[in-house]
Amino acid sequence: MKNLLMMAVLGLIACSNEQSNVALNVDDSTQATGPAYAVIDESLQELKDDFNAAAGKVRLLFISGPSCGICLRGMADLNDEFLAAAQDDDRLQTFVVHVPTLGAKEKHAADSIPLLQGLNIHHYWEESGIIGVLYRDAMDVPMYVWDFWAIYGPDALWEGEFPPLPDYFEHQLGVTSGRSSGFTREQVLDPPRFAAETAKYLQRLSEQPRHIQASAPGSTAELLADGTVIPFVSQPRGIAIGQHIRGRGGYQNLKRIQSIEKRGNISVNDESLPLKIDMVRSTGIQRVIGTEPELWAAQSSEHGLGSNDSFGLHGLPEDLDRLLLASFDFDGPLVEWPDKGHKAKMQGMEKIGEVLAWQLDFVHKSGEHWKLFINSHGGGIVKAHLLDENERVKYTILQSDYQQISGFTFPHRIEYLDTEGVVLAVEEFDEIVVVADNAEAAAEHVSH
Repeated sequence: MKNLLMMAVLGLIACSNEQSNVALNVDDSTQATGPAYAVIDESLQELKDDFNAAAGKVRLLFISGPSCGICLRGMADLNDEFLAAAQDDDRLQTFVVHVPTLGAKEKHAADSIPLLQGLNIHHYWEESGIIGVLYRDAMDVPMYVWDFWAIYGPDALWEGEFPPLPDYFEHQLGVTSGRSSGFTREQVLDPPRFAAETAKYLQRLSEQPRHIQASAPGSTAELLADGTVIPFVSQPRGIAIGQHIRGRGGYQNLKRIQSIEKRGNISVNDESLPLKIDMVRSTGIQRVIGTEPELWAAQSSEHGLGSNDSFGLHGLPEDLDRLLLASFDFDGPLVEWPDKGHKAKMQGMEKIGEVLAWQLDFVHKSGEHWKLFINSHGGGIVKAHLLDENERVKYTILQSDYQQISGFTFPHRIEYLDTEGVVLAVEEFDEIVVVADNAEAAAEHVSH
């Protein structure tokens, strides 16, 4: 009966927002370097024993859904904020329990472990997910507890069935699910704050504490997670698309923009030329490059390209020149995409530098096939692969240095790379002017 109840509870959940004494699952081919995790049963006895064996230390206990992108983002954020840099501090032990929410399986736990790994980090897979029920009952909250991040001081012991109450915790429940979790919005996971709270507990263990510091950019520890690919997440595509639209300024605000003027430079083959881009709603896009204006003009994608337009003049291959104009959408490809005939599908996540990005398979109505990578925090498209007819990467576009202009967010650096990753051109903007209609936008609803 307990197992039937557990499966019913887990089936209703929607995501919000090796010192173990058991056998470890390690692929023989990755014995030396591959991530390890313990498979435990619903008694959680092995986890309890490991937790209690670390008494006298500060312990972090995380409950994560390995197919939940928002949970994975929490793991990556905490790793980048301080855990990667704290791996030589044996006063700190971290226990990560992966639970089968959103249809997750053991293989999904194995895929996600590289986002958070180290000598003092211990991962567990438990098929029933009972730990979330035990925390729910122990903490007297109405929802199954997961996407949950707890700190325990050195005196805590797990005695009996229920876990000890955390000394401090944060969560990501009830943020996007629309249901009350029993936790407050003030307790939503904030990695810098969580790091600071952890440091306070560590300071009590020693008269000469080693303070937790954020990982230095480019540090070896931080780069361990860079490039990690999570091939499966259960969140629908609307999570990523909604984050993209909100991050850029919100749907109704985006619809108020009438024109965008960009000024900067384009660098090609060690030569830098002035660049001006004018985009006007319902009219099109115009690019002016060089001191003597050469016009690169086209109508918006709805009106097609003019027959007298020039291409391939600015260091980019002619087909990429034409493609970027032909696929021009004033609001961007992901706003109102159902009405435009585009198709998008959630594929997974990838760690790109310090960004854990949603990956979308995107087919433009013109037929171009893209892989889009969307910052799971800011919502900006940080990378886009254009695929050829054999679904191999033909070109890559990288967007960075996102800044807010008049309440809207734009990348100020765009790099164009060929199939080998060689940079073809770089655009950098030092001025972006937005003209928006001051009238209040009509309330509209778009579902993805």
